[in-house]
Amino acid sequence: MTLAPEAPVEGLPQPSSNEAGTAPGDRRFRPDIQGLRAIAVLLVVFYHAGLGALSGGYVGVDVFFVISGFVITGVLLRERATSDATSLLSFYGRRSRRIIPAATIVVAVTVVATYAVLGVISGDQTAVDARWTAVFLANFHFASVGTNYLSAQQPPSALLNFWSLAVEEQFYLVYPTVFLLIFAIRTRMSPYVRLIIGLFAIIVASFALSVLQTSSDPTVAYFSPFTRAWELALGALVAVSTKWLLYVPKALGAIMTWVGLAAIVFAAVDFNGHTSYPGSVAALPVVGASLLIAGGVRTPHWAAESILKLGPLQWFGKLSYSIYLWHWPILILAAYAAGKASLTFGQNAIWLVVALAASVVTFHLVENPIRHATFPKFGRWAPIGLGAVLIAGTLGLATVELNAHAGPVLASRSAPTAGNTSSAIRYSIANSEAPILDLVRNAPRIQSLPNDLTPPLADMLLDWGGPVAPCWPASSQSSIPACVFGDLKASRTVVLYGDSHAGMWFQAMEIMAIVTHWKLVYLGKGYCPADMLPFQDPPDFGPVNGEYSVCDQWHQFAINRINKINPQLIMVTQEVRGKPDGEPYTASQWQQGLESAFKDLHVPTSRIVVVGNIPSLPQSGPQCLAQHGASVQACSAPVSASWTQYANAEESAATSAGARYVNLLPWFCSTTCTAVIGKYEVYWDDHHITGAYSIYLARVLGDALHLSASN
Repeated sequence: MTLAPEAPVEGLPQPSSNEAGTAPGDRRFRPDIQGLRAIAVLLVVFYHAGLGALSGGYVGVDVFFVISGFVITGVLLRERATSDATSLLSFYGRRSRRIIPAATIVVAVTVVATYAVLGVISGDQTAVDARWTAVFLANFHFASVGTNYLSAQQPPSALLNFWSLAVEEQFYLVYPTVFLLIFAIRTRMSPYVRLIIGLFAIIVASFALSVLQTSSDPTVAYFSPFTRAWELALGALVAVSTKWLLYVPKALGAIMTWVGLAAIVFAAVDFNGHTSYPGSVAALPVVGASLLIAGGVRTPHWAAESILKLGPLQWFGKLSYSIYLWHWPILILAAYAAGKASLTFGQNAIWLVVALAASVVTFHLVENPIRHATFPKFGRWAPIGLGAVLIAGTLGLATVELNAHAGPVLASRSAPTAGNTSSAIRYSIANSEAPILDLVRNAPRIQSLPNDLTPPLADMLLDWGGPVAPCWPASSQSSIPACVFGDLKASRTVVLYGDSHAGMWFQAMEIMAIVTHWKLVYLGKGYCPADMLPFQDPPDFGPVNGEYSVCDQWHQFAINRINKINPQLIMVTQEVRGKPDGEPYTASQWQQGLESAFKDLHVPTSRIVVVGNIPSLPQSGPQCLAQHGASVQACSAPVSASWTQYANAEESAATSAGARYVNLLPWFCSTTCTAVIGKYEVYWDDHHITGAYSIYLARVLGDALHLSASN
């Protein structure tokens, strides 16, 4: 396919436009950049689709950032050269009608489709994500979700790809003003030189921050506009340098383009999910893209443009904005509808065709018509007004969907006062083990969701039984203040010690501590089991395959506090985590790790009770129930698939040390482990219990621990 000389040049996320995206002196249309956009979007799409050969295909986003910095700076420089002015109103008007319409269509369809395909839980999550996406703050939202232990347990959002669109919009919001101010300064120094100095300062500061923050908080580093600013600024620096690049020998320019393309391809095939990113390694694709664009200024005939200008790449480049918007929601919804976290590349092939078809339709019916539309009756404010209306519409749709599917608001379950527990807590508590065992025995007969399902699916994410900050430490925290609950005047103390599986029992233990007049000390930290073993860093925290040293520090803190308290009872419970390299521990190693923890505790082991892990489900119970409400047993699993050898290891560790062990299996499974028991939704995800069911089990847990009101 050939394109007219005035064909658009654009970065991502940014649809095509008729304005030249190059600086004065350069060609108005650069087919090499259009082809580079195709390469970038194909890398991202094939990576998301599971093509193993492109394990680092995510670098395509970094290439788009460089292109966007180059294009926007070129637009501003050409406007400055022709009118000696910079119109922010015109700039934002162009951005509005080029970006917002197509994005609005994709967000709206994704929200509605998620409710229809995956049910209320995923639908509500996507609707909340849509609110942040609509106002171009998706990157901050997803950074917050990724650094929150509980939120991070949920599946990836169908709108996750919009984080990069948010980064670019934040760049568009700030950069033109910086550009205008630099040109407004009256000095003898050329405005081009001033702009180069400013961009160089941004590059140095942002790159340094990227390196530092990737090692300390990689989730924030990945989504932050401050760690990505240098990538956009480097593209801008190439545009500002155009008049000097015109003097580069053509042979050298051609070499630059091939070296740049090779760097991008190498990063795409060599990087993988274990690469600490963005950090310093992001320089490879970013500098590569900059070299390719810079070398192409001289239009050498045997440069990389000889490949990038080919018709298929030009066609994909033109569609790249719509392709980028559509591919991820379609792939993620298809996988979740199949009950999987992801599909194979072969399975995804048909969905890539669907995404391409949707992109073609969006380009020709939405993106292109609005891009070319004129608003003579409404003036220059019309495009901005259109964008505002579309943003408001997206926010309205998300709110309407949330309200339409909302369940009853959960009653507060904050700490009840002694003597008034039953009236302070909405959920019922079993009086003994007998009714629980009856419900478990009959659970496999449940075929459809009970009308009084507790908690309702719409409220599931609110029904976490753990404490809140400061008693819920972040991944980087190795200590917490005194977290004392229950009967604060009691003479007896019980410690709840472990990881998030200790946290999920917090409310149940708090209730029993109040009722039986015990003081409760909470010592739980997510991703940090009580076993004295080295564990892998949490997702998006620290280097990949690195040891979670914060957990080692937490162990010392928690054990020292327990020894200082000298409690009458310690409840230890934990999930299973692997070695720093991701490999699992053997049952024997797991047992030895727990025995080591017992040895460091100075209290008599007769005071220690190990509460076994709960059985897990093969997938998130609530997510599965949202899709199979009329076939509840589709979300069940046999005991053999839900119970692990680590349960026996923990029981052996407790027995050999003289501690007690509580087997929780009868409270969850008969021969089958089910997502619904009686009226209760048992699982908060696939391996944590809901607050409702934990409270229902509170009394039998207290009995098993020998918590009693007598002295």
